[in-house]
Amino acid sequence: MDEIIRYLDKNTDAWEIYCNKTSSKSISIEKGKIKIIESSEDLDYAVRVIVNGKVGFATSSNLSIELCERAIKIARISEEKLKELPIGKKVDVEGVYDAKVERIDSDWLIESAETLINSAREVGDVNPAQGYVEASVEEIRLMNSYGTDLEEKLTMCETFLECVIGDSSAFEFDQSRTSKIDLEFVGKRSAEIAVKSLKAEKIEKGTYDVVLSPIAVHELLSYALYPAFFAENVLKRRSPLTEIGKQYLGEITLIDDGTIPYGLISFSFDDEGVEPKETIVFEEGVLKSYITDFRHALEMGIEPTGNGLRGDDLYPTTSPTNVVLEFKEESKNIEEDALIVHALIGAHTSNPVSGDFSLECMNAFLVKEGESKAVKSVMIYGNVYELLKNVEAFGKDVRQIENTITPSIRFRDVVVSG
Repeated sequence: MDEIIRYLDKNTDAWEIYCNKTSSKSISIEKGKIKIIESSEDLDYAVRVIVNGKVGFATSSNLSIELCERAIKIARISEEKLKELPIGKKVDVEGVYDAKVERIDSDWLIESAETLINSAREVGDVNPAQGYVEASVEEIRLMNSYGTDLEEKLTMCETFLECVIGDSSAFEFDQSRTSKIDLEFVGKRSAEIAVKSLKAEKIEKGTYDVVLSPIAVHELLSYALYPAFFAENVLKRRSPLTEIGKQYLGEITLIDDGTIPYGLISFSFDDEGVEPKETIVFEEGVLKSYITDFRHALEMGIEPTGNGLRGDDLYPTTSPTNVVLEFKEESKNIEEDALIVHALIGAHTSNPVSGDFSLECMNAFLVKEGESKAVKSVMIYGNVYELLKNVEAFGKDVRQIENTITPSIRFRDVVVSG
C-alpha cells in the first residue's frame, strides 16, 4: 500500500482508493423445495485520480501500480473535471452492523427457508415457487490524498418469496440490518395475496381513489420523482425542480436521511467520505434543497449531502439514502371504497423529467361497500407531481422498502383503465 500511495502522490494532483469486500451466504427455494446453499466473497478496488483538473477512474479485483497507471491514462484524455476530493469525515450511526449476521451458518439458513415455506403453505394449497434468504457483510475502506482513511462494516439480511396458485401469483419480501427478518410475514403474506388474487375480473375505465402499498409507492417514486431532486439532473436540465422555495407537491414532506438508526441505507460516511445528514427535500410540498454527490455539489455551489454512493461499477454518483415520507393526515381505514395496489409493473418506464407514468398494477383489489374483489389488466396513468397533490391520507403501516420509508398512501381521482 505504501508503494502505491507514493506512486499516486508523485503522479497525480489528488487520488482516492476505495475498497469493498462483500461476503454473503444464501439459500434458494424453487417449487417449495430448498435447492442451493452457497457462499461467496467479492473483493473490489477502485482508484480515482485528478490530473490537471481532470478525472480518471479504474477498477480491479487487485490493487496495483498498473491499476493506478490506467486511471492516470484515462485522466489525461478525460472530459470530466474536478478540482479536489472530500476531506473525509464520519458520524456515529446506530444499528448498521450486527455481529450475529457474521455468525449465520447453513443450519440457520435451512431453518429460515423452512419457516418461509411452511408459513406460505399454512395459508392454503399454494406453491412457494421461488425465493431466497441471504445474509451479507460489507467491509468498506476509503483513503485519499487529503488525509482521509475511513473504515466501516455493514450487515444486511433479506428474504423474498413468490407464491403461485392457479393463474395467480404474488410476492413479498423483508430486509434488515440485523439477523431479525420476518420470515413468517413474508411467507404468509405472499401466499395470502396470491390466493386473494384468484378469479380476478376486469373493471371499467374511469377515475378511482387508489391506495398504493409501501412497495408500490417506492416503485413509483424511485423512478418518477427521486431523480428529479438530484443536483446533477437539475444542472443538466433533466429535472422540472428548478426553483428552491416553490410549491411542487401537495403537503407532503420528504426527507433524505442517511443517519436513521437501523436504516437500510444508513452509514457513517458515504462512498466518497462525506458524512451523511438529514436533508429536507420537500417541506409540505415546497422544494427546500437537493441531494448530491461531492462533484456536483462543487459545481452547483452547495454543501455535499452525503449522497455519493457506488453501484456495481464502483463509480460514485448521486443516490438517495433513507427517504422518509410524511403527511399530516393519517388513517387506519384508507382502503374503504378504493382500488388497492400491492405492486407495479414497469415503474422504470416512468419519465423523471416530466413525472409522467403509465403503469400496470400487480395484485390489485377493488374495495366497495365493505367487499373486496380481485381485478386484472389494470393500468394507472398520470403525473407524479399531480398525484402527490391529490394525497388524501397516509396509512399506519409504515415500512422501509429499499430506500423508501412510507406507509400505504391513498390518492384521489387517479385515472384507471381496466
